[in-house]
Amino acid sequence: MLVNNLTSLNEKLNKLLDKLNELKTLNQELKIKNEYLLKSNKDLENRIKVIQAKEKQLKLINSISDDSENKQYFKNKIDYLIKEIDYCIDRISV
Repeated sequence: MLVNNLTSLNEKLNKLLDKLNELKTLNQELKIKNEYLLKSNKDLENRIKVIQAKEKQLKLINSISDDSENKQYFKNKIDYLIKEIDYCIDRISV
């Protein structure tokens, strides 16, 4: 009776150890996959930022290159920003 219980207990222990090893392997695979997906996600976020910046540039170029009312507005805005930059540079120099 005791031998049967020990044998049964040993079998259960072996199954648990096998399951533990499987779970460790799975966990490692998931960690690797997670790292890959995080890197991929970061790369995609960077690409989105670059595309959004290019989109803004294109919108600005299109609005300036068109003969429209916005052309003078953007010229004035650019002039204003240049003056602000000059002012900041002067303040830094002081």
